[in-house]
Amino acid sequence: MAQITVQPATLRWAVSQSGHDVGAIASRSELKQLPEWLQAKQPISLSFTKVSDLSKALQIPFGRLVRTSVPKVHEDELVKFRTVNNAAVPLSKSLEDIIAKMRVRQTWAHDEMMSLGFGTNTFVGSISNTQNAEEIAQSIVQALQLPENWTFGKSDRKRFNFLRGILSNIGIMTMLDSKAGTNEKLDIQEFRAFTLLDDVAPLIFINRNDSDKAMLFSLLHELTHIFTGAEELFNATEAEFEISNQERLINQTVMEIVLGNSDFRKEWLKESKTKSSKVEVAEAFSSHYGLSTLSFLIKAKQEGLANERDIEAEYNQLAQLSQKRPKKNDGGNQNATNSFHLDSRFVSLVKQGIDTSSISYTDGFSLLGIKSERAYDGLLAEKGMNDDTAIPA
Repeated sequence: MAQITVQPATLRWAVSQSGHDVGAIASRSELKQLPEWLQAKQPISLSFTKVSDLSKALQIPFGRLVRTSVPKVHEDELVKFRTVNNAAVPLSKSLEDIIAKMRVRQTWAHDEMMSLGFGTNTFVGSISNTQNAEEIAQSIVQALQLPENWTFGKSDRKRFNFLRGILSNIGIMTMLDSKAGTNEKLDIQEFRAFTLLDDVAPLIFINRNDSDKAMLFSLLHELTHIFTGAEELFNATEAEFEISNQERLINQTVMEIVLGNSDFRKEWLKESKTKSSKVEVAEAFSSHYGLSTLSFLIKAKQEGLANERDIEAEYNQLAQLSQKRPKKNDGGNQNATNSFHLDSRFVSLVKQGIDTSSISYTDGFSLLGIKSERAYDGLLAEKGMNDDTAIPA
């Protein structure tokens, strides 16, 4: 069974924060040792299930219970990045819950990978000494070994999956979901994606309620943050007008990764000869490269090929369409949905843990967010992991 190291000081903090009576919690058979844990002088080793039970009993996120030091008030670094119209605002319960859920997965993956002999991920923070978007993009493209015109001839979903697969193979996990719980829908107006840095198991989370084009942009955006070593909560569109210089640099890097060695100005002028408007030109770029029409209008404006009115018109049109956007639906195949939401490397880690009995079926299912052996078998079938599948080194 998976064991997790927990600090007694952190447990004492959690009990204090919860306001619950220690005796009442310890009256539960599964947590009867709580008083002993609180009095311990050295770190203690608890099963994943024990920590999960304690998290539920105290109503304290799992991720906070396994911190190596006592968390500070609003200790999650992502909180500081949450702004709307440049003003700090509190996180919704849905966002808090999904961050906590992803931290649990990341913490477990980190410990599991270390126990299997994995070292640090050298891509995390590997590009931190330049403010040039083209240089950053070139470094990322080389690291990922992205082929020229890698976006061509693919649907929006296939572009996303292609890039996501490469990231999984180099140790960068990508998770998705549309809800934090049964009914806690994730609002794209609050956030589109976030990054949780870790020197072994970096993790990107994408809000599944976004469009496929927007999800590709978010994935590239968060990937750039990992390479530059900056944890982030992304809550703007790829063409948001009021953004910091750092975010503008990241957005420009995303465009450079997608365009590659293409001559944007030359291509734009060529497309303009057969199109009746700048929007149509931008739509052609969107079809080829996979980002939104609006993002290419922004790029055109930077090159002096479009103006503010073009951008504002498209921005307003998108705002109207977003209000009418139908509910996101991955289809009726729950196995396919589970597979799409979970990173392949992570599933492979859990499977190996279950196969070697280092983690119980119950704990493994909890990590994967599934409830039955049938769902587990269906997930493995969708991932092509029915047979023994080695974890990429």
